[in-house]
Amino acid sequence: MGADIGVVVDSTADFPAGRIEKLGLHIVPIHIAIDDQDFLHGVNLTNEEVVAAMQEEREVRTAPPIPSEYADLFEALLKQYERLLCLHVSSELSHCYTAAQRALQIMFEDEARRVRCVDTRTCTAGQALVAQRAAELIGNGATFEQLPEDLAFFIDNSRLYFTVDNLYWLKRAGRLNFFSSLMGSMLDVKPVVGLKNGKLSPLSKHRGTASALASMADLVHEDYRLFHGDCDIWIAHADAADKAQTLTALLEERIPAALARIQLAEVGPTITAHAGPGCICVSVVPS
Repeated sequence: MGADIGVVVDSTADFPAGRIEKLGLHIVPIHIAIDDQDFLHGVNLTNEEVVAAMQEEREVRTAPPIPSEYADLFEALLKQYERLLCLHVSSELSHCYTAAQRALQIMFEDEARRVRCVDTRTCTAGQALVAQRAAELIGNGATFEQLPEDLAFFIDNSRLYFTVDNLYWLKRAGRLNFFSSLMGSMLDVKPVVGLKNGKLSPLSKHRGTASALASMADLVHEDYRLFHGDCDIWIAHADAADKAQTLTALLEERIPAALARIQLAEVGPTITAHAGPGCICVSVVPS
């Protein structure tokens, strides 16, 4: 990572183990409240604790950092870097991007000009892959002015698909209305959902997990062919290592040449709080 440009990412991005440190990224923690007690993702709360709280049917809610938290981090990092690139979860799913933009309005003008906020229009593994592309661009000499335009290609061509263990958690998170067209009156439907222009887009529904994972593998296979194999495939899961192994095996069957490009990550507590334990996603981003 070039010393002149730092990269900041919301904690909604889910990376393979050790990748954040390797890329030199800075993570902004999302607020997670359990029974009205406030915690910070990755600071004083683990995914295991969120899963346990949800299974105990305690109230779990999330909230973006407030503008002053973004401003404080930006101001501190601007002592280390000449410029900052901040990569946010889709603004259709969270107010992180809006809060960061408001942070720039309360900073000194000369400092605010040194920060660029970008809506990645994705989340979890997809957001993490966009962040990796940003680090690669910087390492290859991209200028601060070029970065948003260069990143636009990867954002526009990013793919993300996910399924959930059941719709109970989405119901508790207040997102069940979105899935009403998929589920009818049944909570055991396994939906496959994609992100299109940053918005959740229902793709198909399945009676079992095996069928849903096979559908996701088929979608990834199509994307792999579209990108002529020049892409990375990251799988992220929340307390669902068995599903991640199954999906990896399905991808190995369909596209054995892609196995070296597949990476595994754990879904963090912010996404788990909405999608629930057992959720799994896969992202495909061209190289």
